[in-house]
Amino acid sequence: MCQHYGIDLIKKKFGIKRNLTENPKKNLPLFLERISMLLEAGLPIDIAFRSMSRNNSNDYFSNMATSTSERLGEGEILSVILEEENIVFDPFDIAVIKASEETGDLFNGFSQLLEHHKKRQALNQKLKSTFTYPAILTVAAVVAIIMLLTVVVPKFESLIHQNNINPPLITSIMLSSSEIIRDYGWVAILLISMLVFYCKLPNGRKLFQYWLIRAPWLGNIIESLAVERWARGMALLLNRGIPLPQALVLCSNLYGNFEMRQAATRITQQIKEGRKLTTLMAEAGYFPDATIQLVSIGEETGELDKMLEKSADYLAMDTYSKLGSVISILEPLIILILGGIIALVVIALMTTTMGLNLMVV
Repeated sequence: MCQHYGIDLIKKKFGIKRNLTENPKKNLPLFLERISMLLEAGLPIDIAFRSMSRNNSNDYFSNMATSTSERLGEGEILSVILEEENIVFDPFDIAVIKASEETGDLFNGFSQLLEHHKKRQALNQKLKSTFTYPAILTVAAVVAIIMLLTVVVPKFESLIHQNNINPPLITSIMLSSSEIIRDYGWVAILLISMLVFYCKLPNGRKLFQYWLIRAPWLGNIIESLAVERWARGMALLLNRGIPLPQALVLCSNLYGNFEMRQAATRITQQIKEGRKLTTLMAEAGYFPDATIQLVSIGEETGELDKMLEKSADYLAMDTYSKLGSVISILEPLIILILGGIIALVVIALMTTTMGLNLMVV
């Protein structure tokens, strides 16, 4: 009965890829929502998972729910079962579920975990939708420029040579650019491929992240996004009763940037020595002043989780605002630069055409 579930774990362990149409992590909020509804209705946790196994269109979650229900019936602990299921549930999720088990409040635990994942998913979707149009615009313009230089321009080049025309400077530049792309374009593709491959290696990724976080505009947005994710995660863990040092350890893994992870690790180590969280945050250099002030208020009032949640909400809105400003500058800049290049190519072609017409006349 658990055969498919076991196969999934084997695939995960040995790196065998799942069906590309399946994305368990993407469907996690829906799974959490259904579990929360069943628990709110008063169903025991094993019955709730059994119901999920029968009423789930996703084969992966259906098999996982079946296995979990059976093991719960045998007396095993939910957090231990799900901890083995690391395809979907990460250490952060497990910590929330485990803390909720200990307090006997699984419904609120799953509900808050659902809200956490929904907000993360909404922010990621916002980022994707924001950068989709500029990305499409850039790719389309670059493809158009390459097509002009590699397909159209060579035809004009042959006409120029056949008629012994002395081309103007702009046309000469265009012809030289076309020749370079046709002769050495493969070198550029090879170098870009090597660079992409290097950036996927540990050292390359670190170097890429080092410069990315220092990029104008973009670096500031990346910092805000990372701190927003950290603050929201900390708020949830503290609300579930997880001690501050343990919460800091779990949330340090939420940083995508290695420098910020190192800073979070230093904070975790020094908080055990009795130092204040706000002092360590200020020393790290990555946390906005508003976040540090809210955390300071939370430390003084004993409502650190609430202040961290407010900080996360503020950072999310601030990031949306920054993204809007960047895109409002980026889109016309892309159009201006790439449109200008296309215009220069067209002008060069028109100049050549006019020269040919004058020769005919």
